[in-house]
Amino acid sequence: MKLKPYDTLSSVSMATRTLNRLCHGAPIGDDYMQVTPPVVHSVIPLCKVGNDDTGNKLIHLLENTGGASRNVITKYLKQGRKRDPHARTALAVLPIYRDGRRGCFFDAASNATFSSSELLQMLQDITAGAPTPKLDISGLSSEELESYRQRVDEAAPVHGAFLFGYPHLLPYMQGEALANVFVKARTVMEDGGIIVMDLNGVPEGAHAPGQGLRSPESLRSDSVIGSGLQHVDILHMNEDELICLTGCRIVGTVESQHEDEFAMMNAAALFLRCGVAVVAVTRGGRGCYICCNDEDRFARSKAL
Repeated sequence: MKLKPYDTLSSVSMATRTLNRLCHGAPIGDDYMQVTPPVVHSVIPLCKVGNDDTGNKLIHLLENTGGASRNVITKYLKQGRKRDPHARTALAVLPIYRDGRRGCFFDAASNATFSSSELLQMLQDITAGAPTPKLDISGLSSEELESYRQRVDEAAPVHGAFLFGYPHLLPYMQGEALANVFVKARTVMEDGGIIVMDLNGVPEGAHAPGQGLRSPESLRSDSVIGSGLQHVDILHMNEDELICLTGCRIVGTVESQHEDEFAMMNAAALFLRCGVAVVAVTRGGRGCYICCNDEDRFARSKAL
């Protein structure tokens, strides 16, 4: 069986440098000039971009990233831009002050109105972007028919993963709308692909403080991510976001290390009970915590 490289559908939550690593690979070793194949065959950014300088620069950066191997595909992003000529591109400025402090100035722009129906249309565009060749097969032998079907299969693009970022910053892509996006994304990927959700912008009041550890039932009913969790194969968040979403208590001292790890384990397990396959929590200088669901959950996602 011939294996085909995967495409990745991305919500443009990754920096172009990371995209560059995904698209071009890395040298095998110092003694060789050869470069490893790309980690992914291509990346398809899906986001709302305006007809403004920021949008033009973003598209230029994305296209330059994949310029050598033509594997960052921006045509669906451009098609979406044509549908809303009044859209504005979101922009974040992250200053680093002389005393080491960092700030963040963020203009959500059209992210504040980017809807699930618009993203679903982009996914539909991807499906429609690979038409099946037309051919009268009535006179073909069984061997010729099999050869034709194999050539059609090899010509069709294969999408392997859907990376969705920052649902808390997308007010029209939350709750059932988020779940609908994930369900549609499954249909455009081989074997249902892999769905990844990256959290950012989780508000401090996501779970009422002082109520202790959140229950699985409460997490499933979360107005932003609750409905979508059962569809997520890999969920990423940082330690602060885990605390905000679950109400777990992490002290962060050397003396509390074992208690903190136990609290994190219980908190991350809530997402497993809501149907997530893999939970990854980054902890800055303290590394990360990763936990996995059971065999039955992994069986639901063939690509895992």
